[in-house]
Amino acid sequence: MASLQILYQPQAVMHVLILCLILEIASGQDKRNNLLSLNLKVSSMNKANEFTITLTVTNNVNKCMVVKISIEDNPNIKYLSAKATYTACICTVNNYFWDIQVFANTVLQGKAEVVPAKDICPDGENIYPVTSYNETVKSEILVIS
Repeated sequence: MASLQILYQPQAVMHVLILCLILEIASGQDKRNNLLSLNLKVSSMNKANEFTITLTVTNNVNKCMVVKISIEDNPNIKYLSAKATYTACICTVNNYFWDIQVFANTVLQGKAEVVPAKDICPDGENIYPVTSYNETVKSEILVIS
């Protein structure tokens, strides 16, 4: 009980409040640094070891940004349509698609990188300033023998 008496001193209460404020500020900064969220979905197609990949990119700030979206190179993957790299103005949520064939168990990695605008977003849009920000997401694909 004596250890709790220290909390009745004004100086101790002030230290506890300052500590709480510092901890809240630190966690708030983490949320601001999370500009984009990625979700990678792997769906089976009708043929064995063929998949449709959907990469969903969500903008977590209230300004549009130009984002380059891609799938990392992987020797176990063959692209059935094209190995496209997209560059788009993302203001809310966008989806990107690839059809692939996989030859061995592998890890697929999607990537989104904020890049300079260069007339990608419509005129008048509030554009997020360019940063060196990028985000990745991974998904394991198992082949059927």
